[in-house]
Amino acid sequence: MGWTFGHRPARAARSVAALLLSGALLALPSVAHAAGAVAIGLPSDVATQGISMFIYVNAPTSGEAKSRAVAGCKTVGSDASKALCRVLATFANQCAAEAFDPKDGTPGFGWAIAKTVEEAKRQAIANCRDTAGPDRQDACIVPDKGFACDGGAR
Repeated sequence: MGWTFGHRPARAARSVAALLLSGALLALPSVAHAAGAVAIGLPSDVATQGISMFIYVNAPTSGEAKSRAVAGCKTVGSDASKALCRVLATFANQCAAEAFDPKDGTPGFGWAIAKTVEEAKRQAIANCRDTAGPDRQDACIVPDKGFACDGGAR
């Protein structure tokens, strides 16, 4: 299962990402040996170049989770952010979340992995606030489809 978010000015990319996440969840055959990975393309200037991000969960192996996360990351965002996609973390039986400032042209972005979805969301928002700037810290949100859990984590 994967989820992804792309370039800030491209709100459609975030919608596509949510659909990809939902579709990947439905396609999963088993979570007996679950593995997850987070791939992110993070340019130096998020405000103008945005980000690419994809989380893949419930893969049968860590290698497959990594491969699918990178492939998914390269499907959304700007050309600059897609070119930078790489695996930043792998996990099992945990949840991942992302948070961002929904206003176009802003730098706020964060992500996290934790034992529960609520903790992952909380940490992702805290990380977003760290990059949002003093005037936009309270704008950081976790979108409706901006999180995923691997294995038995909830």
